[in-house]
Amino acid sequence: MLSICIPIFNHDVRSLVKDLHQQATDSGKEFEILLMDDASEETCKKLNHECATLEKVSLAELEENVGRSRIRNRLAEKARYPWLIFMDCDSQCRDRQYIQNYLKHIQSEGIVCGGRLYLPTPPEDSTYLHWLFGTHREVNPPHIRALKPNHSFMTNNFMIAASIMKKIKFNESLKGYGHEDTLFGVELLKNHIKIQHIDNPLYHVGLQSADEFLHKTREGTRNLLKVYKILNHDPALIEMVKLLKVWKRLYKTGLRYPTGMALKIIEPLMLGNLRGKKPKLLWLDLFKLGSICRQTADFRKT
Repeated sequence: MLSICIPIFNHDVRSLVKDLHQQATDSGKEFEILLMDDASEETCKKLNHECATLEKVSLAELEENVGRSRIRNRLAEKARYPWLIFMDCDSQCRDRQYIQNYLKHIQSEGIVCGGRLYLPTPPEDSTYLHWLFGTHREVNPPHIRALKPNHSFMTNNFMIAASIMKKIKFNESLKGYGHEDTLFGVELLKNHIKIQHIDNPLYHVGLQSADEFLHKTREGTRNLLKVYKILNHDPALIEMVKLLKVWKRLYKTGLRYPTGMALKIIEPLMLGNLRGKKPKLLWLDLFKLGSICRQTADFRKT
């Protein structure tokens, strides 16, 4: 009935898999847990070999990193059951009802999104920026997510009918980090696929240092422009992403370049704040805007 699919990259998933395995076993339903490692470091892979000793758990290891989109497509191709749960490897269940909560919402066809949480206690190290952003920008109750269901789609925690995954796959031309969920959400919207939002979140526990988070943020703005091109400048995408809406307005008025250069001048000030103990999300917003504005020249060449 249920295939639980977890792409892995440099993370110890033993505790997560054991928890999910016990929950799925207790449900009394047919299930499998599919793990696929995307060319992690050897020390990490050795730890996760323990998971394969559990009944109904399989672990595949890829020799080369294929990326966030392709690995999800491969997991979907391997899945045997009509419903698939996808989750990020750096997740933690909020309670012991995670699997049961999804089983309650199995329909004939559709997608169910459970949401995301961050641990309530803020970290005291350099991962604070990631925690702050996630807590204030990514955590929303289901009734808020349901107002714009496709806009709120995230790949970290969702259940999808296998029949939909056969029709709509993750776009494998999108490499690197970020916005594969945005692109998938637009494709679902265009195909009139229903998304239901429920209260069944996973904790995101794999926080990144400020430097790594800022690097991924910059990479994400690059991917956002790629998505914009892949979708042939679809207005639906602009409505879904506030950053792209602002960028488009600047681009039309000829202010894209001066805005990018002005923000480049004050970027050291931004980074000083964002790497510090009291980062401001306004500076992060301006960091993203400057990044996407300065990448536009490269975007036009492509």
